[in-house]
Amino acid sequence: MSRPSRRRGGSPDVFPASRKAQDPPTDSAGGRIGKKNSNDGGKIFHPQVRLDPPHKLLESLCTTPMNAPTAICCFFLVASINPAIGQPVEAWGEELGRKYAELGSFRATYRAVSPTAEEPLEGLLIEDRETGACLVRLQSESGQGGAVWWMPQGGGEKGGTYAKFGDSTFKVRGLAELVRRHQELISPGEREPPPAGTPNLAPSIQLGVETISAFLSPKMPGLSPAFSGAPPSRVEELRERQDSIELILDDGSWIRLDRGTGLLAGQGYPEDEGERTLTLESVEPLQGRNAFLREIPKIDPTKLKEASPEALQLANVLHSALFHQFVNQTHPERGQKPEELVTSNASGLKAYWLAAWGHGVPPGFPDHVVRMLRDLEGQKKQFHRDWAAAKEARPDIMKDVSFFHYFQLRRMKLRDELRLKIEAESTKQPALAHLQLLLDGELSKLAAGQAARGRELAKLMVQSQREAMISAILPKIPEEALKSP
Repeated sequence: MSRPSRRRGGSPDVFPASRKAQDPPTDSAGGRIGKKNSNDGGKIFHPQVRLDPPHKLLESLCTTPMNAPTAICCFFLVASINPAIGQPVEAWGEELGRKYAELGSFRATYRAVSPTAEEPLEGLLIEDRETGACLVRLQSESGQGGAVWWMPQGGGEKGGTYAKFGDSTFKVRGLAELVRRHQELISPGEREPPPAGTPNLAPSIQLGVETISAFLSPKMPGLSPAFSGAPPSRVEELRERQDSIELILDDGSWIRLDRGTGLLAGQGYPEDEGERTLTLESVEPLQGRNAFLREIPKIDPTKLKEASPEALQLANVLHSALFHQFVNQTHPERGQKPEELVTSNASGLKAYWLAAWGHGVPPGFPDHVVRMLRDLEGQKKQFHRDWAAAKEARPDIMKDVSFFHYFQLRRMKLRDELRLKIEAESTKQPALAHLQLLLDGELSKLAAGQAARGRELAKLMVQSQREAMISAILPKIPEEALKSP
């Protein structure tokens, strides 16, 4: 697969994820599972959903070109140390991790410049170590931009994860759980549980080839979030400066890590086309909870909307990081072969996808279809009538078939029908099509020797998400729920 083409200048779509979330497509067509309708041909997905071309989708994965107000994303970078780079990198990773842990509550400001940007971007990271509250914000000097933050309940404030893009503000449903599920998949049993009542997130900013990303990531014990942003396989040289450690990557770009705080000190790219840098401007202690609250964007409760991480496209890079972790997974106890790896993590992946959807309906399923499939009382009555009629017509065959067993068989048939419809219309299903395009882009980044494994894993991950969709819409029903048909 080819990489998405670079885009310079122009007028890109600002905050594409937020617009899709605040104006969700509405289904106006009829249609039932397994039965065609003159309006929609039996499709189970919203006919109005239009998938952007691959480069548009990849462009909007929690990042925004530097020549536009910047979108905010939730992004997790897997921290790892490559022994081939040498002991200094590992030693500095531990040292920076200690410095970051000792930093205490802080407020850090950044400035990003680019030859394609109409104006510089200002970044802000805030972390309240006492409560776990954290915020990351990116905006232009004219005030356009966005933010993502997490705060605990208390002091008259409603806790949870929030995101603001332009004039739209969202309560993000399930982000903390999604991050936790992600961490369980990539390092099961290797992470200390977070303090009670906090997801233990850290705010971060990172400069990409054409984009700048702001994200909340889970804290890794003993590591600075900034250090985890340097892929060890790409580090060609480590330079020790008076106040920072500089990592030179294989494309000529560099990452500087502040020796005193463990924070990202700066990033930059070769200046062939002009200056493109991200620079730490200041770090100061956070002056209490009120100082944090002053930085939170104003929210109009009457306009606050609720959305899942998937709907806001806050889960995309988590999906990418999980894919690369699986590609590089070699732990024998976790299953090195792709099929074994995905099978051994089946329950964890299911919980991960459900969290991405905020334990709601996966994107793209019309409400009337979901209501029909989830009508438990209607199914109980219909299936009980069918069961009674079958017992009367074929008592010899049906004498040992309980209603619960009959009900489960009928639900299994419904799942099979739903699975076939999803497979037949997979290119029209927003979440599946989006995940496939996302993983196609990640496949293009793999080394030649990893391509075959990557293709198999991408296929299995899409299948895993499809099965989670079926479970979300047609969950298993316990026998107790069927005692009164």
